[in-house]
Amino acid sequence: SPLALFQAYLKHGQTFDVHETSSAILTGMVRSRFIGRESALLLLDRQFYDLSDRSLVKMLKADRLALEQFSQSRRCDFVLVVNTHASPQDGGLLYGSRKSTSLDAVVDHLLGNKLGNPVTMEPQFRRSILVVMCCGGFIRHSMNEMRAMSRRFTTVLAFGADVLDPIFIMGQFVTSVLDYHIFGQESIWTAIYRALKQDIVAHTSIYVGQAGEIQEIVDASWRRKPNGEDVRCCQQLAKYVKTERNGLIKFRCCQPAHVGTRTFRIAPMAAVTGVRRFLGGRSGTRYMISYVS
Repeated sequence: SPLALFQAYLKHGQTFDVHETSSAILTGMVRSRFIGRESALLLLDRQFYDLSDRSLVKMLKADRLALEQFSQSRRCDFVLVVNTHASPQDGGLLYGSRKSTSLDAVVDHLLGNKLGNPVTMEPQFRRSILVVMCCGGFIRHSMNEMRAMSRRFTTVLAFGADVLDPIFIMGQFVTSVLDYHIFGQESIWTAIYRALKQDIVAHTSIYVGQAGEIQEIVDASWRRKPNGEDVRCCQQLAKYVKTERNGLIKFRCCQPAHVGTRTFRIAPMAAVTGVRRFLGGRSGTRYMISYVS
């Protein structure tokens, strides 16, 4: 189906710009899928120093007009990527030099009143995906903003790493999800399941928002973090010993100065409908997917 991809990314001012490079990765993948049918693709690539700059505001107006005309001539899929930094203090998204604001304000500024209106989003676009490519300060402070956006877009993706590597996540995860979902016509969750890898969740937790609900995906390796968090004792990672017949997992403290018995047991959490589920098994990769209240 036709696709409109709109990427807005911060210009870092450095020789090697991670935001620009990560955006180029997604652009390249999408272009390759439309070879021979370029008319079915709209690419909007907007790099910014300051989203409030007058010259940029004019460019964004032209971008919105192009997006309106494209979506009116055919019902298309729409992907919006906001690729910037997030304030660790309040979760605000950086839109200029030492200036930050809410996700809602950024999206409204990019799309305008007409395209960004929740009432018009659904009938105008077949599927709409918002990718918030920034560090975990956004998630820690702005969960309600993501929840609100998940009512405007079909799906919202965000990430929890304190220092997110946008090149790695864009190249290894986001491109795969969009490839399976948009071009492979898989459901969004099937696409996410297929795109997941151990090294991805080792780097960052993943947040998926849909219809006002948010789910978190974390590494839940049986021998290291069966309940989604590292098993530690004496401020060190504990060593897996074995899984006992009663289902408890036995670990041993690696600190020689530990007082008392050095072995202890962890009870793995059970899957509960509407609360959490697990993907994978005791051997190999294993993920915990839980609803965020």
